[in-house]
Formats: sequence, C-alpha cells, structure tokens
Amino acid sequence: MLQKILSYLYPFVTSKVSLYNGTLRVVLVDGKKLLNTDHANYSFGSLHRIMRFALKKVLLKADEDILLLGLGGGSVIDIVRNDLHLKNRIVAVDFDPVIIDIARKEFGLDSYKNTEIVCADAYRYVQEEQGQYGLIIIDLFIDNKVPEKFYSDVFWEHISRILSQSGQIIFNTMIKTNSKELFDTLVEKMEDQGFSVCVHDKVDKTNVMILAKRK
Repeated sequence: MLQKILSYLYPFVTSKVSLYNGTLRVVLVDGKKLLNTDHANYSFGSLHRIMRFALKKVLLKADEDILLLGLGGGSVIDIVRNDLHLKNRIVAVDFDPVIIDIARKEFGLDSYKNTEIVCADAYRYVQEEQGQYGLIIIDLFIDNKVPEKFYSDVFWEHISRILSQSGQIIFNTMIKTNSKELFDTLVEKMEDQGFSVCVHDKVDKTNVMILAKRK
C-alpha cells in the first residue's frame, strides 16, 4: 500500500535483464504497474490503450480460440478477460522466459482462467501448430521494432493456415521503426489472399494496427 501511495510522487522501479529484450522495467506510476523497455511500453501503458482500441473492433464467437503471439506483461489477456469479459481459450506464446516470469510475478498472469502460456519462438510455433484459431493477435516487438521475419511469406502462410474460415487477425506494428515497403507489401499480400484489411494509422499517436478478416 505504501508503495502505491508513493508511486503518485516517485515511480517505483524494479528491473530485470533479458537476453532478448534488454533491460525490462516494472514501473509503478500513479498506482498502476507498467512494463517498459528502454524505448517502448510493453504492457499496461500506451500498449494497453492501443490493444484495447483494436480488440473492441473484433467480434468473436464463444467457442473460438485466441492465439496471442507476444505476451508482454499480459495486457491483451487482461483486456480480453476484464474489459471484454470473454472466456474464450487463450494460447499466449512468448520466447522470452524473463518476460513470462515477470508477467507471472508482477502482473498476476496465473490468475487468468482458460489461458495457456507457451515459451517458444512464435515464428517456429506457427509452423508446428495444428490447431485453428478464430482470432490471432500478433504483437511481436523487440523493444520498439518488429523483426523482419514476422513480415515473411513463410510466417504469414502459416498464420493463414491456422486461422479459422471466419478468422480475424490483429497485427500491431510501427512504420517509423520498420520498413514501410515491408508493411505495404504485407497489406497487398493479405488483400490478394482474400482478406478484408483495415489499416489504422497512428493509434495512440505511435502505432499502426492491421485488422484483417477473411471475406
């Protein structure tokens, strides 16, 4: 309680070093925990607002599973469970064990029901996955950049394969830290494959969101 009160005056910080994400900081600001890197918010700050914006535009049947690629502190899971009150099964994949440990210890990850956490590289995971998902959320930043392999034909072929016939995709990225050519090519490719694609630019003044649905 004292930490929470003091956080309104002096942000409380704990930090861990990750092999993949550098220094990860848990910051208590105005009574609320955030997960930050050196250049980006990973959970419960601007990212929370960005993902809430996208998720509120999605309609999901009760029996459809959700695949979350990129866990962070669990912002997306929190929105799905506590803002949208959805009980759909969630499979969350993150390759950084430090991120998963922080999400469990600092953000109560294990309190969410019907949620499976997988420590794996999302690029390889989608190649091996055999299930079908009604919603795939792709939030695969390293600091403030999405690795180029997550724009590749191989990755997106497998995303399409494991997406249900009525499935939807949310892809969170930044054009200012990634190639606009890669982004434009991906949008064109998705449209050619029969997706209805909606691009939302400068969500929360920073990010670009692709919302796609099979026609």
